[in-house]
Amino acid sequence: MYQIERVCHMADIELGDWLQIGIDKGWISEPFCYTHDGDPYMTEEEEKEWEDGGDPCAQVVKFLV
Repeated sequence: MYQIERVCHMADIELGDWLQIGIDKGWISEPFCYTHDGDPYMTEEEEKEWEDGGDPCAQVVKFLV
């Protein structure tokens, strides 16, 4: 129950602050352009998928846990 209450209080902070907490804790990556910067956290399977086509433009963060 404590975790649920804690998450509810997180709604009171700004998205940027929430993301910064995740970055500082090592839970998510810094934001990056998936298409143009590449994905420094990409697995071999994801690299193969990328090489097989597609060119989506998306700013992303990646969960690291």
